[in-house]
Amino acid sequence: MGIFSSNKTPETPLPNFALHLATDQEHIFKPNDTVSGHVSINPAIPITPQAVEISFWGQSMVWIRESHQSHAGNNSTRRYHHYRDNAAFFTVTYNLMRTPQVLEPGQNHDFRWEFRVPEGTSIIRNGCYQNDNDERWTTYPHPLPPTFLFGSSPEDPDCATISYGVTARLICPSVGVGKNFDPLSSTANILFQPLNPDPETPLNAPLGLVRYPKRFTLSSSLLSGASTSSIGFRQRISDKFSSSTPKLDFEAGLEIPDLLTSGSEFRFRCTFSVLDKSANVVAIPAVHFRVIKLELLDFTFARAPRDWSASSTMSGYQWKDATPPPLASAFSGQESTVYDERKTLLNAVPGERVVQLEEIPAGEKKETVQADKCEVWFTGRVPGNTPSSFRSFAVSRMYRIKVRLAVEVGSGGKKFEMEAESHVREVRSAP
Repeated sequence: MGIFSSNKTPETPLPNFALHLATDQEHIFKPNDTVSGHVSINPAIPITPQAVEISFWGQSMVWIRESHQSHAGNNSTRRYHHYRDNAAFFTVTYNLMRTPQVLEPGQNHDFRWEFRVPEGTSIIRNGCYQNDNDERWTTYPHPLPPTFLFGSSPEDPDCATISYGVTARLICPSVGVGKNFDPLSSTANILFQPLNPDPETPLNAPLGLVRYPKRFTLSSSLLSGASTSSIGFRQRISDKFSSSTPKLDFEAGLEIPDLLTSGSEFRFRCTFSVLDKSANVVAIPAVHFRVIKLELLDFTFARAPRDWSASSTMSGYQWKDATPPPLASAFSGQESTVYDERKTLLNAVPGERVVQLEEIPAGEKKETVQADKCEVWFTGRVPGNTPSSFRSFAVSRMYRIKVRLAVEVGSGGKKFEMEAESHVREVRSAP
């Protein structure tokens, strides 16, 4: 009825403000690649921005939540401690408008931009964590890690992310959003993957093999040249306890590569070597190798200092409502870490191999003797979605290969099993 009036200043219509990448969202960037695009502004009314800022950034973020329950009589209280870390790898910002200008409505105003992807970070984060010398992470400059997500979502606790992107901001006194009248902004994330330093290396080449030997002893009439069908149950029992049973001491070995490539094949070797044998050993039957299990183990490590500004609720809401701590903050006095191990079952090709020891010349006479060693190769494949290994400020990723092998000397004989778990020095990105 005209009795009441508002002193609120009418809001300025917001312009259409968009950030565009020159590549699609699935494009993977490598070091020294160029990230480019443009910012488009279509105002509803004339505006005079002070700046159109464009920022290229890379960072890791960790949020760990711990639950603590206390009891007082019949009552119990649950409180949450929050640990957060926001570590910048790099940030580059510049203004796309050389001088302020009026942007008229009814037309698109485009501002083009481009950045070069760096190879690594030059930041040092000493004093930001409980132990600067913990070998699971590093506080010194290092190559940029790949885009990475551990956990269900960056918006949920117990999550660690490594992300890269471009953010555009419209700095204009008459244009803003929210209760703080924040500048209009738009962000586009990009995918990053480190370079493979040896893209021309054959995918199945054993660049480095770590050997794991194990000694076994076989006592069996099979070593006397008897066939499997001729050895009955009573003979097998006798072989176990008789001192005259032919005896063979041998070593089975696994040689596992310590350098893998995501999405590529790798080879590992199984060996058989005679260590000693009794005088009544006539011949060594064929050696049967079978890969029982082949696994790729991945390990994720994350750490974060205590966020004392967060509330004790599940959401730690002060983190969102208050100003986040600076990117290079000092250690807050407490720290929490997360360790996660997962297994990926791989296929070995072929699954088994049978090898007969060769006959080799003996001395100057035209005689032959049975060789005392043999080897076979098996092939596995690293899944194409496997992130490369890395070690960063608060998030790290490492791998191990685990092989379980069965060795049988002679058909129907005793099966010997061995297992080896080998540290992978590096898992490289796909070429």
